[in-house]
Amino acid sequence: MKALILSSALLLIAPVASAQMVVVGNGDAQNCYQSALTGNPGTIGAIKTCTRALNGDELLKKDVAATRVNRGVLLMRKGDYEKAEADYTVALKLYPKLPEAHINYGVALYHQNRLTEAKAAFDTALETGSEKDALAYFNRALVYERMEDAPAAYRDYKAASELMPDWEQPQDAMARFTVTKRTS
Repeated sequence: MKALILSSALLLIAPVASAQMVVVGNGDAQNCYQSALTGNPGTIGAIKTCTRALNGDELLKKDVAATRVNRGVLLMRKGDYEKAEADYTVALKLYPKLPEAHINYGVALYHQNRLTEAKAAFDTALETGSEKDALAYFNRALVYERMEDAPAAYRDYKAASELMPDWEQPQDAMARFTVTKRTS
């Protein structure tokens, strides 16, 4: 099996964006990916499918990481951020530069109000220079807002919007800001 990366944004309970990973082939790992991709709310059956894939399927290391990310997405949708964090931690041990794992790890930390750690995860995701940068910028902007750093939040919303001009969420977020020019 060969793992590919898919660029996709989903909304969680809060307006935080997450990313799934493609697993090519048949079986439970593919079904786990489909559940994450199609917006499954984290049903017990979908999470069990992911677990079966991890315990029973003969997966390549990249597919194990992808399945961990996908199960983590499902766990977050269910509201189980600590278990999701554990899946992302394993995925990052397997592939330390995996942007989807860093982004989702940051989202899990954000929902646990661990803002400094979440910001660091989004910073690391941005250092990978992937097609997921818009998601990382958007999520880091949410962290900056909670940290009450409006200028940094606005800059990151703007960066996300520039990378994905058709994505309405960053534009909507920027519309909440009043930008004034400072006079010396």
